[in-house]
Amino acid sequence: MQHTATASIRIANAKPTANARRQATRAARPTAASSASAALKASAFLPSSAGLKAQSLVASKTAVPASRRPLKVSALTIQEEVVFIDTPTGPMHALVLRPTAPGNYPGLVFYSEIFQVTGPIRRSAAMMACHGFVVVVPDIYHEEEAAGSSLPYDGPGADRGNHLKVTKPMDAYDSDADAAMRYLMYHPACTGKVGVMGFCIGGHLAYRAALHPEVRAAAVWYPTDIHKGSPDHVMRRPAPNGGFMGSTCNTCHRTPEFAAKGTELLMIFGRQDPHIDAWGRKRIRQALMDADVCFSWHEYNGQHAFMRDEGYRYDAELAIECYQKAIALFRRKLNEGDLPVPSGQYVTAAVESRH
Repeated sequence: MQHTATASIRIANAKPTANARRQATRAARPTAASSASAALKASAFLPSSAGLKAQSLVASKTAVPASRRPLKVSALTIQEEVVFIDTPTGPMHALVLRPTAPGNYPGLVFYSEIFQVTGPIRRSAAMMACHGFVVVVPDIYHEEEAAGSSLPYDGPGADRGNHLKVTKPMDAYDSDADAAMRYLMYHPACTGKVGVMGFCIGGHLAYRAALHPEVRAAAVWYPTDIHKGSPDHVMRRPAPNGGFMGSTCNTCHRTPEFAAKGTELLMIFGRQDPHIDAWGRKRIRQALMDADVCFSWHEYNGQHAFMRDEGYRYDAELAIECYQKAIALFRRKLNEGDLPVPSGQYVTAAVESRH
């Protein structure tokens, strides 16, 4: 008995053999199933794109016979091409971004700031394309600037952009919009259903392009100078920073056309934006209400260009929230089966007869 006890103590304190070490290592190593479970749990707390990447990683680590593995095609992978669209004022350079996954997608015409297609604009276009849209981003100053060029985010760049925006005739902006819309509607990857969006001057151009008969929805960020024009082409209020398109701007006066064609608008502003002050915002909102247009209105504590992911004005939290609102609008209005929605202030008895 004493011998047996001594032997037991010696075995317990002995160093493990090589075979025992290998078995312990295998036991401690996580299995494919446990790795998949952990990654999927982690992906639930990530943004949508990151979550999908995590799930893709899990799928690639899971042991599946090569003959049964799915093709590595991601709906969030996009491709970009350069096109030249014919317009009455000459060829218009444009970027086209779309998902690489086979299929047809709704289309968006995306209008830039006065600096044309910069890095932030390209990234915003990619953001929308990744969510399942064919996005066309035209050069708004194609008559004057080299194809595909952009202006720097500095004083001279702003001066050049502001000069070009007021010297280009309104008719030229309108004909550009018609050409871009026609190109997008017949793009082989587009469903033919189109919307528009834009920042700054691009917000104004999106608002105006939404008057096109085929446009179903528009997302408009801090649109400069809509409030400065009038039906008789006379500026009602002096503009300290110069009037966009001068006396030819009748965009605000054309607002009732939205109600006639059933276009829905998403209007987004920064309350600290000096280019569209409280008076200007009030005038635009009143025009939409008077015309009984279907729209939503959002004012944030943000500066002009808070969507631009460069510089001190950028507000990432607001940008993410606004992208979500725009994506929800376009998915609803450009998808199949959207019901007509009665517009805001005048609700008929047939829709609601009691509280």
